[in-house]
Amino acid sequence: MLKYRWVLLLAVISTLTLSCQKDEENSPPLIRLIKETAYIHSDTIIAPGNEFRIKVLMQKSDLNLTNFLIDVYTDTVSHYFDTGMNTAYVMWEGLFIKTLAPIEEWRFTIRDRLGNAGYTSISIGIDTSGAYQPLIEYSPINLGAQENPQKEACYDISDSSSYFYMDAAGDSGIQSGIDLIYYYYGIEDFNTIASPGANIEDGIFDISITDWSIRNTSRFHKAVIDPDEFMEAGNDSIIIANYNEGEARRKAKNLAPDDIYTFRTQSGRLGMFLVKEVNGTAAGDIVIQIKTQP
Repeated sequence: MLKYRWVLLLAVISTLTLSCQKDEENSPPLIRLIKETAYIHSDTIIAPGNEFRIKVLMQKSDLNLTNFLIDVYTDTVSHYFDTGMNTAYVMWEGLFIKTLAPIEEWRFTIRDRLGNAGYTSISIGIDTSGAYQPLIEYSPINLGAQENPQKEACYDISDSSSYFYMDAAGDSGIQSGIDLIYYYYGIEDFNTIASPGANIEDGIFDISITDWSIRNTSRFHKAVIDPDEFMEAGNDSIIIANYNEGEARRKAKNLAPDDIYTFRTQSGRLGMFLVKEVNGTAAGDIVIQIKTQP
């Protein structure tokens, strides 16, 4: 009898263990691309340098969503997006630029708090039927740092206009066009060109950037090209080849002569600038040469 009791006890323990294991298993969260006008949702081809939009719906299954990632596979892997959260539902959308890669494999991942993951993906090929766009070349631009009373710190690419920071800070009409702000921050960033949408440290300017009512976001990516290539460039193929959205940042920091950065403005225009001169103090200035798409 004792033997049978032990067999029965082991059977009960085994059943309870399997039941607990089943309860601990959670379904992965749901994720899908939204099919709407102006958003891509399935495999397609896009001309290099062109914008495209993606909208993603994510919803929890058993547990709240905690981490959303976008990885793009070409010859290498670029991590375009990685953000944390704690929510049951997310509707996310992003604006991107088609690179020169023949094929981009986009993988979207959502995870819950226990690491259960849901996935979806699309493939974006390159449309070579269109021609590259000619570049607009701007006259050299001289911007002043925050304590320079003689030279403007802010620049509007769309109408090639410079503005003093304090004038822009008090006028939303000016703010709406500002793409670039120059300042010197000797603790960390040194000579910096940032966008109004960047985290510019309090105290650099008398009025904090967070008090602006309109803050455009340009993103910058350091290019591995030399000044001669910059000066000879006649179309936007060189910018497309050297701009990486996944690695682009809202600041171009520690600038020095001959540095070249590609960028994308809030409006989606691609461009690049070459640093020609730097006088790196809070009362100093910088001279840059800019080329952009029309």
